[in-house]
Amino acid sequence: MAGTSFLQKFATCLVAALVVVALLLVLGNSGSLAWFPPVVVFSLVGAALLAGLVFPMVWQGLERRQRINSERVYGWLFGIIRYCLAFNIASFGWKKLFGLQFVVPTEVAAQPMNQQSGEWLTWYYFGYSAAFGLIIAGLQIVGAGLLLFRRTLLLGVFVLLAVMGNLVLINVFYHLNAGALVQSMVLTLGLAFLLWTERVRVVALLLQAQSTVPTPTLEGSTRQLLRLSALGLSLLFVWYLASQLP
Repeated sequence: MAGTSFLQKFATCLVAALVVVALLLVLGNSGSLAWFPPVVVFSLVGAALLAGLVFPMVWQGLERRQRINSERVYGWLFGIIRYCLAFNIASFGWKKLFGLQFVVPTEVAAQPMNQQSGEWLTWYYFGYSAAFGLIIAGLQIVGAGLLLFRRTLLLGVFVLLAVMGNLVLINVFYHLNAGALVQSMVLTLGLAFLLWTERVRVVALLLQAQSTVPTPTLEGSTRQLLRLSALGLSLLFVWYLASQLP
């Protein structure tokens, strides 16, 4: 990555700063670390954001004068991104295993459904099945572990993007608190950034490689019509079912 554009440097530094901030806020929000009071948390948050904005300009200047090894800098920045994502996402998985998430107070659960907030409804729904919570926790922990190794990085991104992307939508449309929404968006952004850096491999894997799945021997136009019929006929089927409702 040596000699890359300023935009690439800025994007990498900004993503690194954001995932560091997300991790700092998770640690500070626990309320159990007496040596990590809010004044320290937000001081470090400000320092991280400032570094993310200023360092790219310093880096670009030093690179032009050949006074910095950009490959090494990228290595450290991507290491920070991967570590912070893994720590943060894994901590949410461990919280589920230790009963710190998907827990609804009895007085809230006893209220009628139409009197509860979207956040409590969401937590009650996900907490209803312990097995489901364990599966989500497992995906988060295993996916976080996969991020820490270069060989399994892309697999970890695929696993976690499916989980985190879904959580972003839940946080938005079920009106969960702003902290949860920001966390999920930053973590998803970090994963998407890692996916973008691997875009050549992703395109080669998903779009360029030939599938080994056997297909029927049909003329080109017939094959296309058959494909479209799966969507069109399913639409007609459901439309018919809906039309039979009283």
